[in-house]
Amino acid sequence: MTFKHTDAAIARIDKYLIERFSRLKSLLAIDEINIAGSINELYREIRQYIAQVLLALANQVYADTRREENTERLDEDWLNEIMDGYDPVSKYVYNHEIDRRRARLIEAVIASDTKAKEVEAALRGMSFMFRLYADRITDEAVIQAYNDDGETYVRWVAEKDSKTCSICRNRDGRIYEIDHVPHDPHPNCRCWRERVPE
Repeated sequence: MTFKHTDAAIARIDKYLIERFSRLKSLLAIDEINIAGSINELYREIRQYIAQVLLALANQVYADTRREENTERLDEDWLNEIMDGYDPVSKYVYNHEIDRRRARLIEAVIASDTKAKEVEAALRGMSFMFRLYADRITDEAVIQAYNDDGETYVRWVAEKDSKTCSICRNRDGRIYEIDHVPHDPHPNCRCWRERVPE
């Protein structure tokens, strides 16, 4: 399995975030009084944009993974269930973390003497967070496609290179019931799950 759709989604998200946070940085010098409102609006827009990108990613991966062509699509409810649930890799709930990061940035910009650096730090944190979730959405869409195809087992396949961790190396080749597939053990894991031939 390749992560071409995932990497493309991450690139789109990064480009968007850089543009939006650069615009926020330029506002700091002009309108410090209304900066909290600008940050609230920025995070509202980010939440909507990211949801669109992640749902499109999920549907690309889902369509590529299904055994037969079909017209089924994953919907916002499917995405929201993931985003409202605890993620064992990031160790937070996505929707709660967005709100926490927004509040932290407002506090940092109001209190800091280095406001532009606070915005840059927020950008880096958001970029990392969305990389984690792009990987998670990819994995979940693959498992959903296998489920919808009636698969009952999947095989863990490790990306074998010098960066492969011992957990992933130990899981390589193991077969799991589709309802009991372990989550990635760490951020930026590029292991994947494949069908088990009959």
